[in-house]
Amino acid sequence: MNTKDMKKVIRFLKENNEFILMSHINPEGDSIGSQLAMYYLLKNMGKTVIIVNQDVVPKNMKFLSGAEKILSEVPAEMTKKNLIILDCPVRERVGVVGKRLNEDMFTINIDHHVSNKLFGDINWVESNMSSVGEMIFHLAKAIDPKLIDKNSAEAMYAAIVTDTGMFNYENTSAVTHNAVSEIIALGVSPPSMYSDIFEQKSSAEIRLLGRVLSTLMITEEKNIAYMTLTKETLKDESAENVPTDGFINFARSIKGVEVGIFFRENVSLEDHINVSFRSSGEIDVNKVAAHFKGGGHPKASGCVLNMPLEDAKIEVISRVKKALRQKGIK
Repeated sequence: MNTKDMKKVIRFLKENNEFILMSHINPEGDSIGSQLAMYYLLKNMGKTVIIVNQDVVPKNMKFLSGAEKILSEVPAEMTKKNLIILDCPVRERVGVVGKRLNEDMFTINIDHHVSNKLFGDINWVESNMSSVGEMIFHLAKAIDPKLIDKNSAEAMYAAIVTDTGMFNYENTSAVTHNAVSEIIALGVSPPSMYSDIFEQKSSAEIRLLGRVLSTLMITEEKNIAYMTLTKETLKDESAENVPTDGFINFARSIKGVEVGIFFRENVSLEDHINVSFRSSGEIDVNKVAAHFKGGGHPKASGCVLNMPLEDAKIEVISRVKKALRQKGIK
């Protein structure tokens, strides 16, 4: 762990009193969990803190205490306060809510993506960490373990369990399990958390998954599988806020598939396509996403394309095929 940069964060948190927390567009478990964990850490330190995100909290994270406090715009009196951006490899990924901020405001960048652009005044980036939620756990322990209450512990657990794929992904380490052991000891119930995050699905979510699975396509070479979610489908099912980050795993899990891709149209922005990548083996999808000004991790990345859906499919699949050829995979 880069304790030098973590100590810079600790020093700044102790010396300042007012903070805005932000994360990336289309937030998921780690972004929401790490924000709430940081929120309670700062609150327990006696600080003034708000959370502002462009997009709403996904339904499977709304059970977390404090989720209802997340704002959709920055109050006028907070536009010049200190900014902490979590789980976001590039500043632009915070979306339109970032445009109201003072460009000169001091920014702390806390992230675990290997593609992070180090855009902050303080950059604490740990690409070997399972999640930003795990980073906030270590941060809180370094400041004062007594600051970790049940609310923050549950937020940390939610962040870690989702970003590790229930501890199945390669980013899960012995350090991760040790951290989770300590978090559970603080009163977190894994069965309850699993139920709240993964089992409280609406009928709309199940129908939506079925419709997405029906779009499954596999390339002639059998090594790329991709699925599509259009804005028309989202509107038909009244499922604009349904979490879909786990859908792509169905494409990746097919035998012989090297890369799974999920194309999702943005409901409110014309010709904005969110693209998720998952790699099963040799292909570094972070490099593929970087070609489209996105990023993430070697085996899990994403990007946003500003073009019609069918054009996005052609561009992305062509780039993935090129990456496969470069690895000698046909």
